[in-house]
Amino acid sequence: MSEIGNLATSLINMIDRKNIFPPLFNNPESYISPVGPRTKKPPNSFLICRINVHNEAKRKGIYSMRVISKAASILWKQASSEEKAVYKKLSERVFEIYSTKKSE
Repeated sequence: MSEIGNLATSLINMIDRKNIFPPLFNNPESYISPVGPRTKKPPNSFLICRINVHNEAKRKGIYSMRVISKAASILWKQASSEEKAVYKKLSERVFEIYSTKKSE
């Protein structure tokens, strides 16, 4: 396994999986960037999971985006379809809010 892979595995062992599945940060409004001339599109279900992994990693003092991304990828691959469905539902709600704000 690569060094990044080893660090990601260590991060996974440090974080509380219960804060990732289901997501601890589950307010759809918090995933929408401010409306402006170049509004970013809303994140998909994996990216919302990655944001949650990032927030949990920050709480543990880990800031390397490469390690966080690798850990998020591993956790996502290990997640059950029920766990992923929670993120899918959240991403759909985020997109609904985004669409409403964009059309205003």
